[in-house]
Amino acid sequence: MPAKREALTKLRILVAEDEILVAMLVEEMLQELGCEIVATVSSVAEATAAVRRNNLDAALLDCNLNGENSSPVADELLGHAVPFLLVTGYGGRTEDPPSMKTAPRLKKPFDIDELANRMLEIFVQHPTVYLRKS
Repeated sequence: MPAKREALTKLRILVAEDEILVAMLVEEMLQELGCEIVATVSSVAEATAAVRRNNLDAALLDCNLNGENSSPVADELLGHAVPFLLVTGYGGRTEDPPSMKTAPRLKKPFDIDELANRMLEIFVQHPTVYLRKS
């Protein structure tokens, strides 16, 4: 593992993804990066509960969980000062709520290098920059 990536080891991560194969791929990448996966959830209710229940360092959040906009999860993460990265096939949309408009994104599909680079940028180098509520 490159030296820069060592900063990702042991980060406690929540994965909120409703597509099982994508979730499994993300979990595999996170494990390779040395992260601790606190929970993998597929609904807004599960994700919100996981944020409230766990001590998280960061989260990877799909914009849409089983047809439901995940902005309540983004709001919950912001309320707990947990940086998050939107992992999505969608670009920013004008109808997105403020918590989603300003959130950093990683566009699907992606590889482990893209994931690691965005995680380093958002979770390690600038973890509070994106926590401002709009």
